[in-house]
Amino acid sequence: MTDSSASVRTRQYSLRASSVALLWGICASVTLIPAARSEERPAYKSSRSDEDWTALRDPSKRADPLDALKWIPLNGDGSWYVTIGGELRERYEYSRNPVFGLGAPARNDYLLQRAYLFADVHYGPYLRTFTELASGLIAGEAAEPSPTQKDELDILQGFGEVTLPLSQGKFSVRAGRQEMSFGSSRLVSVRESPNIRRSFDGVRVSWSGPDSERIDAFVTRPVAPQTGIFNDSNDPNQAFWGLYATANVPGIADLKADLYYFGLERKNARFAQGTADEQRQTIGTRFFGKHDAFDWNIEAAYQFGTFGTDNISAWTVSSDIGYTFEDVLFSPRLGLNADVISGDHDLHDQRLGTFNPLFPKLPYFSEANLAAPANLIDIQPNVTLQLSPKLELNIGWNPLWKEAEADSFYVPPLNPAKGTSGGTGRFIGQQITATVGWQVSDHLNLNGTYVHFSPGQRIKDAGGRSGDFVSASAQWLF
Repeated sequence: MTDSSASVRTRQYSLRASSVALLWGICASVTLIPAARSEERPAYKSSRSDEDWTALRDPSKRADPLDALKWIPLNGDGSWYVTIGGELRERYEYSRNPVFGLGAPARNDYLLQRAYLFADVHYGPYLRTFTELASGLIAGEAAEPSPTQKDELDILQGFGEVTLPLSQGKFSVRAGRQEMSFGSSRLVSVRESPNIRRSFDGVRVSWSGPDSERIDAFVTRPVAPQTGIFNDSNDPNQAFWGLYATANVPGIADLKADLYYFGLERKNARFAQGTADEQRQTIGTRFFGKHDAFDWNIEAAYQFGTFGTDNISAWTVSSDIGYTFEDVLFSPRLGLNADVISGDHDLHDQRLGTFNPLFPKLPYFSEANLAAPANLIDIQPNVTLQLSPKLELNIGWNPLWKEAEADSFYVPPLNPAKGTSGGTGRFIGQQITATVGWQVSDHLNLNGTYVHFSPGQRIKDAGGRSGDFVSASAQWLF
């Protein structure tokens, strides 16, 4: 190693140490003063634009030192007000032979640093604007970082919304840049683990009823992050629209259902069958609920459309079921996740059978982000232990196979891995995962993950090797 490279490496680790020390100092100073919880007190949500802090108009409900930021009146009667919030997150990642050894570099470790800041301005009861700034930085990355990890400063969300009350619920129209997540996030999600979450530019119309019913319709383009300052724009090569409805199933207690339609246009889409323009329609349904100790989440979808001059016919069936032994030490939940996701059984016919997971949660199967949910069969028996009211441990085993032997193994976000199509044998490989999450306080969350993975013979033949992934993160919300 040269003196200059050693110096750069030293500065990188110095930046990591100082960043972590700063974050822990902030977290410690805030969490020393716990908030008195109340059933009426709002809570932080995954999508911060969904939070409603109007309850803090009542001074008696302000129990946290930062509550002064949640309801700031802008006029005399308080009908105009602003809510300010945000997030700081430090996340360390280490990987050895990523993506079953098909990724690069062979070894990598780095520190991800993300900061979000939002202002939710209400102009009376019917109109608001929401603006969220995002900054994502990375230190120590051995390769050129992707824009989802390094985006110095940009607008993550920026929309206006009109909400009108109806006799049975409310109606809203939201226009601008916004996050979207539907159902179990299998097909549309915010992409939580990277520095920059996923958002869309477009219009969304919603109706919500008195008993958790909801219908959303939207027309959008996904936002493509760019390294730099205020230069993110939507992707002109993609258009995404759809309709999503959720309701209780009449006559069946504890059972809810989703019904949805998604449309996607994508230029120069790449599959093992080739590259062409893709026009894909997705229809699907999900049944979910919880009864006593048993919980379930089962989803199925079918896709049709065109891929160049070929037709599309693809499908998926996914499930997550579990049983919790509430009277046993640590209240163990025994769970079983399973997916069957179609692939293309003939790369030379006039039909594309590979399922497109659209905009799924990433990572999908584990934090190691080994596989895209396409041309895949997997099961994942797992156990979750509630070590304390705020400390949870999950351990799982996850073997994976190709659904169609002729098709490729697809790596995230949806790219056919070189040298993995055809051949003999469907077994891709397996991973063992351990994840721990600790909600230290309302503001502070700590998480850690370890994944060990090993490839099957088909992936070994393409150059695959066993490897490991480790991550640790501290997230502070306000």
